[in-house]
Amino acid sequence: MFETMLITFREGLEAFLIVAITLAYLQKTGRAHLAKAVYGGIAAALLISATTSFHIQELAEDPVMEGALAMIAGVLVASMTFYVIKNARNIKTNITDKIEHSAAKTGNAAYIGVFLFITLMIAREGMETALMLGGISTYAHATAIFGGAVGGLLIAALFGALWVKQSSKINLRLFMQVTGIFLFLFSIQLFLYGIHELSEMNALLPVEEWNYPIHMATEMFAHGHWVAQTITYSLLAVPCAWLAFSFISEKCGTNKQFSAAE
Repeated sequence: MFETMLITFREGLEAFLIVAITLAYLQKTGRAHLAKAVYGGIAAALLISATTSFHIQELAEDPVMEGALAMIAGVLVASMTFYVIKNARNIKTNITDKIEHSAAKTGNAAYIGVFLFITLMIAREGMETALMLGGISTYAHATAIFGGAVGGLLIAALFGALWVKQSSKINLRLFMQVTGIFLFLFSIQLFLYGIHELSEMNALLPVEEWNYPIHMATEMFAHGHWVAQTITYSLLAVPCAWLAFSFISEKCGTNKQFSAAE
């Protein structure tokens, strides 16, 4: 439930911010009529995400596919997370630039451009979530996954509402860094878990005897092992430590500026 809540919170809030930034920009630039394209894109993205999630859950019932999905999810999420962390400082500018490129078109082209942009951006978040949840669905109880997902989305909605009202007081770059660290660590854990599962089924390497050493070497990443549990706890501890370090560094930097001014 803990992992599911953090996953849905991070992905849900990022999707919410994309929509909020888009709607605010359209309103600011006198293109509020294009909001219909935004809502249409959200609906299409949710449909795509739900369909993807359904198929992933079906595939995950096969032990071999479960391992393969875990590895694929680990690679995709790690690469996307690295990109987001790297570009966190300019995330708002990047979104508004792309919206401007689509909204500046004439007639139905503007609607189609905004619709496609929102659909792709939100569907990407939904598919990332589906892949990650699919990777843990076989060892996590369905009730725990559902409860964690609902809890994560509710927290995301709360934080999203606070961001709309107090956006000037929230360090969006720091938020992306902190939650990105969680996703990056989780993707590594997911990838290693996938290797463990595939080697257990002798599906990782072509020669059956070659899989056993890898299976034993990755046993510590299997669900229930104390190392795997420690990694799970670190998914919260490391981002919190990074947040504390960033806060202290910012405060120390502010104090130095005041001292220098005096």
